[in-house]
Amino acid sequence: MSYTTGDHGSVLTRPHVAYAIDKTCGNAVQRNLLRRRLRVLSTEAAVKMAPGAYLVRTQPAASSLSFHELRTLVVPTLIEAGERGGR
Repeated sequence: MSYTTGDHGSVLTRPHVAYAIDKTCGNAVQRNLLRRRLRVLSTEAAVKMAPGAYLVRTQPAASSLSFHELRTLVVPTLIEAGERGGR
């Protein structure tokens, strides 16, 4: 997983997270499951993230991870990105 932050000045008052899930991550059902899982994990991490826009891009291996494995990787990464606050 990689992430990108965007600087939108003071317009955003909370974290806004978008997901880029390529077709190499599986069929539509697998990609949507991955997107739903990422939404839950982003909500969990949002309390420690600075306001701003974030883009989460997944690798094909992400679709084969369990929810627990995905949480172990994603939540700390989002919190780290959120602490940077687009810097």
